[in-house]
Amino acid sequence: MAESAVNYSSNVGECSNSKLIMAESAVKAVEPQIRERSGHAAAADRQHLYIWGGYASVADQEQFLPRDEIWIYDLERGSWCVRQVCGSAPPPLSGSSSCLLDGELFIFGGCSDDGQTNELYSISLGDGRFTCRRVTHRSGSPPSPRDKLCCWLHEGRIVFFGGYGPKLLREVGDLQSFTVDEASWADGVFWGWNNETHQFDPERRSWTEVQTTGGAPAPRAAHASATIGCKGFICGGRVKDTRTSDLHCLDFSSWTWSEM
Repeated sequence: MAESAVNYSSNVGECSNSKLIMAESAVKAVEPQIRERSGHAAAADRQHLYIWGGYASVADQEQFLPRDEIWIYDLERGSWCVRQVCGSAPPPLSGSSSCLLDGELFIFGGCSDDGQTNELYSISLGDGRFTCRRVTHRSGSPPSPRDKLCCWLHEGRIVFFGGYGPKLLREVGDLQSFTVDEASWADGVFWGWNNETHQFDPERRSWTEVQTTGGAPAPRAAHASATIGCKGFICGGRVKDTRTSDLHCLDFSSWTWSEM
């Protein structure tokens, strides 16, 4: 499977310059305004930027934004539109990790009113209906519930790193890979930050926890990520009350970490 651009047709057809100017003016006059937000999912191809979910502050209260709509920014025209999502949409979420692959927007993890999740969804961007489905797996085990993680694309697979969320006491083995948030634990469930690397293969619908070598980054959440060639980079993030500015690289050909 390969990462590809998505063709998204516009309602504005070919016309003369004067008619085109009038049409563009009319579009701008009624162009919907995307609501301010944070914690949303975002991904782009060569033509469009796609925005889903997140939350906003309303009267000093945090409010999740609708789960059944996706906002699309046309990079060439410089305009927004909004489309309804049909099918099995995720619950309202913030802090999810997202990417575009083969015309689908994949959304994993995040935090809802019920806490962190480890479910994976995809929204089809090329069917004209923006159909959403919950992606089930045939083999392997998904990561524990988490939010504020990152992901990269590599050879048609999605690689996830880090995040914050709960684990059962029996799941907390190596404290080098899980930092417990001592202020949030009860009934044998611990919340904390991790530095695990997991891989999902959409074609085989399989999960794998990748065993990496080298000096892995410390557990963290809310970090930034980027892919260059066959390498994934992360920068910064948070663990407990500490924010970091370190830069790390994961070589996908050998699954080896190095600090820049």
